[in-house]
Amino acid sequence: MGNAALISGYSFSLPYANHPEQLMSNLRQGMCVNTAPWFASEEEAIKCGFKRNVSVARLNAKKESDLDLIYRLIEEAMAQAGLTSATLAGESVRVYLTGLGPRIDAMDYKSFYDKNDIEDVALSASIKNLHVRNMSQDYLAFKLAEKYRLQILPAAMHCTSNSALTAIHLGCQAIERGGLDLVCIINCSKINTQDIWFLENQSMLASKVVQPFGKNSQAVLFAEGFSVMLLERHGYRGIQERNNAVSLKSNYIQTSAGRSHDTGWLSANLLKVMRSVLSEAAVTPEQLCAIIPHGNGSSTSDKSEAKAISMLVGEQKIPVLAYKGMMGYTATGSGIIDLIIGAEALRKGELIPAVANDEISDELSHHLLVNQPVMPHQKLHQLKTGLGVDGSIIGVVLSLFAKEETSR
Repeated sequence: MGNAALISGYSFSLPYANHPEQLMSNLRQGMCVNTAPWFASEEEAIKCGFKRNVSVARLNAKKESDLDLIYRLIEEAMAQAGLTSATLAGESVRVYLTGLGPRIDAMDYKSFYDKNDIEDVALSASIKNLHVRNMSQDYLAFKLAEKYRLQILPAAMHCTSNSALTAIHLGCQAIERGGLDLVCIINCSKINTQDIWFLENQSMLASKVVQPFGKNSQAVLFAEGFSVMLLERHGYRGIQERNNAVSLKSNYIQTSAGRSHDTGWLSANLLKVMRSVLSEAAVTPEQLCAIIPHGNGSSTSDKSEAKAISMLVGEQKIPVLAYKGMMGYTATGSGIIDLIIGAEALRKGELIPAVANDEISDELSHHLLVNQPVMPHQKLHQLKTGLGVDGSIIGVVLSLFAKEETSR
């Protein structure tokens, strides 16, 4: 396996589930995430420029701060990996912060736009949220470096989408080249009003139906979430004693963001990435137990992925897994959650079908695993893809290795 990048540990906090066992159990039971309207009323939504009120899946309010939640998730992931948090202070360790970073809500600025004298500041609580401490992009990085005595400040990869999977790719590349022993990827995805506006302008809230690869779906089910994933170099701790290690092989290309709505262009480049990463991993489509696409219910990207997958698999019937219509779409962090689901599916030797709420598109109707019993499998590989509105396309091959193979 050389310097293969192995998934060492992971943890998360989602509106849908708070740990891997609960996540897989909820998927098995066909549960759907609870949502609530973003605005107090339909009238308020329309006043703010929306066609209708939008329902989202939010994290349960807790006394725990965002920073304390991150600390807890790091500790849980480290414990699963059999490591202590002191390990993060090593020289060959890097931490990546992904998501959108600390921000203010645009609605607070809107209040300030009309009320900005000293009396307004004193009486309008929302204006106080505009304090610079709530916008510091370096605050989380500094606190993490301070607590865990990091040798290098965490790289803050705050961007619109695909940032967690981009960090996974960078971590895999660094590990494979012998530059790092351990990589910690942290994702913080919280929703603000401007995020809803962004999705509206991207035509990603155009329908009430949300179903990945659904014929009538033109929307995503927006969800919050925090997650942590640890990657380690094979052999980092000497002979690997843990069974069922999952390795990752990744590939990335950057396309023109201006053509992100061009279905033909997107599908052609996605096909290139999928073929390239499979070739690098020495895996053929026939060896895949499943494909986990980006598949979030948005019409343009879903059509592009459906076309690319159809061209990749041809007449073969390879299951496609897409759960974002059930559990929600954690923008910037969904890639980590999909990798966790993929790793669990490889280790347990079973594929859990999703519950569909719309008719599936013709191109993927024979591949998308929906509304049927759990499917057992004995294959060792899986393909995950990710798309970003910034033009990024990422492919990741997950491979399961038995104990005797990881000890070589």
